[in-house]
Amino acid sequence: MELKLKNITSYRKDQFTTINLSKKINIFYGQNGSGKSTISNFFYNMNDESFNECECSLIENYRPFVYNTKFIEENFYNTSEQKGVFTLSKENADIEKEINEKELLKQNLTEQYKEKKSFRDRLVNNDNQAESKCIDSVWEKTENLRTSSLKPLMKGSLGSKKSFYDNLKKATEALNIDLNSLAREYDELLKHRNIECPTITLPIKDFLLPHEHELLATPIIDLSNSYLSENIKKLQNLDWVKAGKELYLNDDYCPFCQEKTITANFIKAIESIFDESYSSKTDQINTIREKLIHNMRSHLQQLEHEVMQCSILSDEEKEKSIAYIALLGRTLDKNASLLNEKVKNPSISITLHVDDESHTNIYTEIAKHNKKINDINQKAKSFKKSEMSIKEKIWAGVQYFCHTDLEILRAEKEKNKTELETTDKDIEHITKSGKETSNKIQELRANVSNIDTTIDSINNRLKNLGIDNFNIKKHTKGEDKYVIARTENPEGENVYRSLSEGEKTLITFLYFVEYCKGKTDKSDTDNREPLIVIDDPISSLSQNYIYDIASMVHFEIFETPASKKVIVLTHNLYFFHELVKLVPKSKNDKIYKRDYHLGKISKNTHSTFTEIDKSSLKNEYQSLWQILKDAQHGKINKIIIPNIMRNILEYYFAFVHKTDALQTELIKLAQNEENGNFRAFYRFINRGSHSDSVNISDMGEISPDKYMEQLRKIFSMTGDEQHYLKMMDETEDEAVTA
Repeated sequence: MELKLKNITSYRKDQFTTINLSKKINIFYGQNGSGKSTISNFFYNMNDESFNECECSLIENYRPFVYNTKFIEENFYNTSEQKGVFTLSKENADIEKEINEKELLKQNLTEQYKEKKSFRDRLVNNDNQAESKCIDSVWEKTENLRTSSLKPLMKGSLGSKKSFYDNLKKATEALNIDLNSLAREYDELLKHRNIECPTITLPIKDFLLPHEHELLATPIIDLSNSYLSENIKKLQNLDWVKAGKELYLNDDYCPFCQEKTITANFIKAIESIFDESYSSKTDQINTIREKLIHNMRSHLQQLEHEVMQCSILSDEEKEKSIAYIALLGRTLDKNASLLNEKVKNPSISITLHVDDESHTNIYTEIAKHNKKINDINQKAKSFKKSEMSIKEKIWAGVQYFCHTDLEILRAEKEKNKTELETTDKDIEHITKSGKETSNKIQELRANVSNIDTTIDSINNRLKNLGIDNFNIKKHTKGEDKYVIARTENPEGENVYRSLSEGEKTLITFLYFVEYCKGKTDKSDTDNREPLIVIDDPISSLSQNYIYDIASMVHFEIFETPASKKVIVLTHNLYFFHELVKLVPKSKNDKIYKRDYHLGKISKNTHSTFTEIDKSSLKNEYQSLWQILKDAQHGKINKIIIPNIMRNILEYYFAFVHKTDALQTELIKLAQNEENGNFRAFYRFINRGSHSDSVNISDMGEISPDKYMEQLRKIFSMTGDEQHYLKMMDETEDEAVTA
């Protein structure tokens, strides 16, 4: 069990001050104003919004009973009557025996419940640890995904590992979802958001008509009646004649004999060979050549341009398609050469090359590209819908990607599920039996419990302490209530306010001790183990009862088996020592080590808690000197130095019976005009801790060294300087005399 205090009164605002409460008995010492009351106020009303940032583990298992100023105000100062404390009467032994048996059964059921609850907590913890391990693994594995372009689609789930995992759990696993491909798909979607990408033109396999292929495959020959035709056919040199006609027959000179042998009849005979029919066919061949070369080259260039400009295609896809287009280009070059030959020599027969494989490949590739383009265009037209589809696939893909981790977790949870179900049934059965037992105990108590026993107990204690001028009795009008009454005036009102401070402390604490034993409401069914918190039961005005109250705390609270956990807070070192001295002696101090936890609450800028060991405890007088040395070295706020000095002077000079000498020397020092700083100091120690604003202002001007100088001067003037030096560790010659 731990108490963690933060952002409350003088405790730090930025971090917890942690107090270990695992031991049964916790005794904490601290000066007034150090932060003790904050602890008791927390347990008195944990729902107070000022404690919103404070925590106490396992507190749900305990019922706090708190003695502090709030308890006194509520039960005594602000009311003239007190709630009756119901305890068992001693007349009905059989019912009491049955109650004891039921209480023992209830205690056993409580132990069983704790064991089952602890076992269940371990099972739940195993589940939580397995889940945490899975969460960490999933988070680590998906680092690249969480920083990819898909990150915006996971908005709201990347704030923490847990939120990411919670979204993942909601998804349905889908096989074969490639998260990298999904990221690329989303990139394309974003790139073409509201922009339609054009498809690529499909490649054309053949640019010529069948009759054009037929013409290319047919030799163009002379069909005229020229007297030259027979010889040309015989020599098969029509193309040679055609070339010679076009190149050399420019006038009437023969290009070979250089004589004027070229006559009009010869020219006519030559011309008649290449008649209109022949010319028409050669013109067609020329047209076919131009058509094929121009159209196909333009087509291939268009294909290459469209592929290269397509932003959807990857570089790899583009390179592959361009390679196929290049193969078709080489086929075009070959066909262009054939056509040039046909134009030169119309009489030859040619068949154009066809690269079916390359054409099929490029056609297939472009068809695939166009499908991809059309898919993205369609998604771009309905961007939100496409984006949502990708978003759903992300989590399904992550489910598949992390299915090994998730399966390990499922197996672990399944393993614990059966045990959890069995344990829950056991807890339900134990809880039911516990309620039935508690109801039976309540029924039995209602028959035999009353408030008379508490009255007798408190009044007997008052008599034993020698107090006979007041007691408590039943309220005459309000059933089940008490009032404090004067012995000589039983009907008087507001008796509490007329009591001395010591008597007030005593009656309130006696009532509290009984309050811890019983119940103030018959119908009270809260049977949690008690957590008893006692805050400063000894004030400066109740010193006479210090040993009596310490004895009650020890024997009525510490030693009572029902007190499962106790916290005592005090500013009084004598009371603190008395509680520690009452610890039962055992071999090797086993009881102390097992049950007791000692601590010190200090305050400089902030309240702090320090554990202390039994062997390090000093008496109160020595502790005052230690506080003085701590303040001098800045460990404690220097504002307390004058008050500590006042306490030291009162303790020491009262002990050595030199109080008059002290007063004489103090007056002398105060009247000394050369010692102006001492006047404020004198005024302060004479007024105690109730200084006025002028006094505080005066004291604020004196440094800690000046304080010490004034104190030493007092001891010196009374002849006790050696004692001062000894207590300040400045000499070892003088033994401590107080």
